[in-house]
This record gives sequence, C-alpha cells and structure tokens, in this order.
Amino acid sequence: MKSVLSHIASSLLACGFVGAPVLAQPSDTLGADLQSRLTESITPVLADYCYPCHSEAKSKGDVRLDNLTTLEEALRRPDQLNLLRELVATSQMPPEGKRSPSDHQRLILTQWLDAVRHYVPPDAAPDPGWFTIHRLNRSEYRHTLRDLLFLPDAAPDLSQTLPPDDTGYGFDNIADVLSTSPLSVEAYLAAAEQAIEAGLGPTVTFGDVPRPLRLTSSTQSGRVTERGGVGLSSNGAALSTFVTPVTGDYVLRVRAWETHAGDEFARLSLRLDKKEVAGFDVSGSRAAPELLEHRVRLEAGEHTLAAAFTNDYWKPDVEDRNLTIDSITLAGPLDASGAVRSPAWETYFAPGSGDDRTRAGEVLGRFATRAYRRPLAADELDALLRLFDRAQTEGADFEPAVRQAMAGVLVSPNFLFRTIANPRPDEPSRVYRLDGYELASRLSYFLWSSMPDEPLLAAASDGSILSDGGLLAQTRRLLADPRSEAFINQFSGQWLQLRKLDKASVDAARSPEFDAPLRDAMTREATLFFARAVRENRPATDLLDAPDTFLNARLAAFYGVPGVSGDEMRAVTLPEGSHRGGVMTMAAVLTLTSSPVRTSPVKRGLFVLDQLLGMAPPPPPADIPPLEQARGLPEDASLRERLAAHVADSTCASCHTRMDPLGLALENFDAIGRWRDSEAGRPVDASGELPGHGSFEGPEGLKRVLRARSEQFIENLASKLLTYAVGRGPEPFDRPAIRRISAQTRAQNDGVRSMIEAVVLSDTFRTCRGREPRNAD
Repeated sequence: MKSVLSHIASSLLACGFVGAPVLAQPSDTLGADLQSRLTESITPVLADYCYPCHSEAKSKGDVRLDNLTTLEEALRRPDQLNLLRELVATSQMPPEGKRSPSDHQRLILTQWLDAVRHYVPPDAAPDPGWFTIHRLNRSEYRHTLRDLLFLPDAAPDLSQTLPPDDTGYGFDNIADVLSTSPLSVEAYLAAAEQAIEAGLGPTVTFGDVPRPLRLTSSTQSGRVTERGGVGLSSNGAALSTFVTPVTGDYVLRVRAWETHAGDEFARLSLRLDKKEVAGFDVSGSRAAPELLEHRVRLEAGEHTLAAAFTNDYWKPDVEDRNLTIDSITLAGPLDASGAVRSPAWETYFAPGSGDDRTRAGEVLGRFATRAYRRPLAADELDALLRLFDRAQTEGADFEPAVRQAMAGVLVSPNFLFRTIANPRPDEPSRVYRLDGYELASRLSYFLWSSMPDEPLLAAASDGSILSDGGLLAQTRRLLADPRSEAFINQFSGQWLQLRKLDKASVDAARSPEFDAPLRDAMTREATLFFARAVRENRPATDLLDAPDTFLNARLAAFYGVPGVSGDEMRAVTLPEGSHRGGVMTMAAVLTLTSSPVRTSPVKRGLFVLDQLLGMAPPPPPADIPPLEQARGLPEDASLRERLAAHVADSTCASCHTRMDPLGLALENFDAIGRWRDSEAGRPVDASGELPGHGSFEGPEGLKRVLRARSEQFIENLASKLLTYAVGRGPEPFDRPAIRRISAQTRAQNDGVRSMIEAVVLSDTFRTCRGREPRNAD
C-alpha cells in the first residue's frame, strides 16, 4: 500500500503557506481609538524624546512632530510616518547620547504607527482580499471523512492521529498558519488506509468457504482435544467468538459425536449471541462423526457462539452419555445478493458494467468527485486509474486495488486542501468571483466544517448558488441542519475560548466543587446560549445581557437559581435581582479569565477589550513583576491596591486604565464564577471609572458600558465571523466590508443569523483578488 501512495506525499509538502501582515482594529471606532491613543499615549512619548529636536523651535531634518496632534494630520504624512517607524523600531532614534524611550514605549509607538499606516476609512471602496490555499484542519478533516465515508459517530477519530493545528487571529482554520510537514504526511497516509477500511468495511470474499473457529470449554470438566475440539462429559458448551465482515447469510457446520447411554441421543443446542437458533440429536460415533449444518443470517460485527450439551446422563459403573465436538466452521457470506454492505460501499461500488478497469473508473469517479468537492477532470481520473493499475500489477484483486486508489484520493492535495482556480493569483487589481463549487465549499466549511452535500453540489452545478436568493436559501438550509453544530461548537469554542476550560487550572483546595460535571455544565451553558442566538436569530446584544440562560440542577444551584432539577440543560428565566445574564457573567468565561487561586481583573478586562470590543492593548513589557510582587505594599494589600500600583507606573497606565475598571466590575465573581459579597474579610469593591462612561459598579454597570458600545461590539463580532468564514485574518481593507455587514445586521434587529447571512452575501465571502508580493516591511 505504501509503495502505491508514497509518491503522492511530496505533492503535499509542495503546498506552502505565507503569513499575514499586521492588522488594524476592524472597528467603526478605530479612528477615534487611534486619536485617543495619540493623545494619551503617543504624544507624551514624542514630547519627552522627540520634541527637543523636532519641533517648531528646532526641526532637524525639516521634520516637526510637535504638530502631530490629530489623526488627520498623521494621515497626510505617510512617508514621514514610514521613516519614523523605521528609525524608532531599529533604535536609530533618538540618536546615541540622547535620552531614549523604554522598549515598551517603542513597542507602543511602533504599534500605533503600524495601525495608522494601515488605517482604512470605513467608507472606502470594498476590497475582498486574497485567497490562500487552505488545508483542512483537524476538525474539518474529521467531519469530511464522516460525510464522505458515512462513518458512524462511534467510529475512531482519525484526526487525533494528525499533528495539532496552529491558530491565528483566535481561530484554528486560518489558512496562513495551516502548514504541512513530513510528519503530517506520514500521518495522512496511515489515516487514509484506516478511513477506507472504516468506511467500506473489510474486503469480503463471498462463497461457501469454511473457516475453523477457535473453541474453548465453558466448564472445568470439559477438555480441549489435541485437534482443537471440546469433549464434554457433563452439561456444558464449546464456546467461540467470531466476527462477520458484513450482514449476510452464513453457514455454521458442527462435526460432533456422542458416547451413547440411556434411551436418548446426545442433545446439542446451537446458541448465537445467547439465543438458541438450532437443536440437534447427535447420533454419530467416534469412528463416524456426524456433520450438522445450520444456515443463519448474521449482522456485521462480533458474535458469540455456544454449542451446548444439554442432556447429560450417567449411571455409575454402567454407562455415561458424553458429547464431543471435533470442530465448528463458519462459511460465508454466501453470496453478494444477500449481503448488506456499508453505506459507503453501496454508494461507491454500485453495480457497474464492463471490464475491471472500466468499473474501477466508475467507482473512483464517484468517490473522487465527492472528495474533491467538484467535477473530476479527465487527467485526474487517469492518475487514479494508474494507481489502480499499479496495485493490480503488484497482485491485488479488483476491490483491494480500487481501495488503494481511493486511499490515494484521501492523501491528494485536491482532498486535503481547498483551492480556487483564480487565473491571476498574483494580480491584486484583478477580482476573481468564486465559481459555484468553490462557493459551495466555502459555505459548507464555514457552517458545517465539512464537505458540501448533494443538494449544495447540485446548486453549484446549476449555478443557483451564485445568485443572492440561491445562496441565502442554501445558507438557511445549512444552518437548520444538525451538522451546523460544528459551526456552533467551533466558533463559540474559540471566540469565547470555551475550548480551554477542559484544561483550566483551578485550585482544588479553594474550589473543591469544581469537578467535571460542573465544568461540563459551564461549557454547555455558553454553547447553548450562542446556539439559540443563531437558530432563533436573536439580537447579538443578547450575548452582552439577557434575562435568561441555560442551566441544569448543578449549575443552577451554583448560581443560586431555584426551581431547576435534573441533569438536562434547559432555558431558564433568571430571577429578579440575579447578577447573571450575558456571556461575561457566565461561569465558564469567568473561570477562564481567572488565575488558579484568585480572580484576575486584568484577564477579565482584556477579554472584554479583545473578544467583545476588538480593542486588544499591546502586550505588557517583559520585566513587569506579578501583582503579588508589587513594591511598597503590605502583604495583605487588596487586589485593587496592587492594580493601582501598576497604574501608577506610566508605562502600564495607558493600558491598565482601560482594562482594569472593566475587570474590577466583575470582582463579585470569584475564580470559578461564584458570587461573593466579600473577599478575605473585606467587602468587595466592584466600582470603576472609564473616560467617556463615568463611574459604574458591578456587572450591571459593566453591562451598561457594553450596551453603550453595542455598535462596536456588533462590528467586532462581524469581524470575528468574517475571519472564521474566509479563513483569513482581518486586514485594514476589510473595514468597509465589516461596516456593511454590521449595518445590514443592525437593520435586521441585530440578529446573529442575519449577521451570518450578511457575511455570506458579502463580496469578501464570494470573491477574492490576487495577493501582492510581501516585502520585508
């Protein structure tokens, strides 16, 4: 098998990937944010280190920076900003001998300069961006094998044999980071063989060809003979376990003889899977054993057989009835007409005509068309038939040879990668519209993490998917299908970081109630909440604040919500005065944004800024000590006091003044999201203040702040969905598309499903352009 497939492996390694440029914030408030950062963070750095040489009084190199006070002014000076960025990033400025900013200040300055250089006004002309060849990630690979080979849910998950996927921009389906390696190629080769076997079932030889069964005795008095039979001197049975490859007709044959005694022959009861299927009187002798035969229909799978001696007779010193079973054989399946094959076998090996090679072409054509998610080209079928020919040359029969070629399909780049036929992939000025099959694949992998089904391929074939109405109809159909659970789980699990909860570190001594059932209920609450928003087209703002949530008895007790019983999760209206409602008050998110032994207002504030508002601050300097090591504070200093020490440092203040108040508003929730009024004997202080929002307190105050920024939340969610949908990180030029998606969503009462539909109908989803060559910058 390896000799047939190994030459395909090199083609996988030839598929390379490239990184994406640094992105700007895809928010409608980006301009205001850049202006705010200029005023609060950039101007003080420029004043301290640059104004002495670049101001009205002294403008070395004819460069003034003291008048760089507005975003509009910055946008009018692109060449100067490019130079400034280069000089600051490489530490050429300020010059040697002058006071220099810290590394963190340089980082803040260069990140702001990058954001301004890539800034695109929200009303600019739309740019669909490029398409990067996209390897199926492990989730997509698993779901595609399931649908291609009709695998049951209980089938082994072969994706777990593959190397883990990298992530980018918060998701594991970003084409630029989905690379391949020699290790993964070997894993794909092994998985292909196992997948074909799991989907088609074992290769079957039909006919009355007996195979001996291994026998054991059910009793200690029974003995196994030299030839593998079983002698029974008292009631007992010869036992065997065997596997039938397919459902079909089989023949069991038992060669047995008796030692006669009394007025009855030895009685043999033939029992399959603990149920009697036949009974025999055995009259044969040692010299002339009797051959007993029973035809039976068996399901595919493992079976137990007992050939039981049921009428022992013994008269001491006179006579003793015994039964010896020399052998038991199983023949079958007897014929193909009565056999039930797996759904995959029935689909691809449908009856055909012609010689073996013609039939092989029919099987491979059907299989590869579905696997490649488009019609098969003649030369592609020829290549697969050459694999079939080679296998037959090496001695394989018809079906094993076809299976080897089918395994070749599963390691082909045409299966493992999603591509488009853009004839000008290197020309950024030329827009390419995805054809029906390319669009069908993009849609199905967005909403199902799997291949298109037959109705979707039919819509691709007749072109109906290319119209707004046809595409919208298919989108709604896919969302209504149970397979859309893949989108629900994959998107919410990564956007809300729920995937990480399984590995979250929680101090068992402080939180002994945090066990597997509670952890599972926490995850399911957030997942079901997002699923309902999609399926019922609820406003996206419900994700920020809602009057209900999903609970079972365990999680309801944890939240202090009465009247909920049983393990099943169900929608529950929150009682008057509840502090829950919205994803930020869910225990899953609160646990994920905590440290093992305490809460983390910084992590929680960062989650709000990054995941909900799309305004992640720059990473902290490497030399910032942990809160516990804040200098000049007593050992019993509160978390708020330790955070205040960070804010007192000007290096930290620009970020922490935005993050900390958001996280502190959630301080009433402990490290696993349980409500508390005091901590370490002190009342919890959950108050905060933000520029432009005034003072607020507790989760209710935080929700008020988030509702006031709902437009920014809508745009950030649209950006996340678009990123996941196209498998490409957001770029500055995506802002007009994101704004259009957001506007269409707002016009539809902020519905989450409406947002998904707007993403699918966008030019970014349906078209692409060539990618410009990347330079060192």
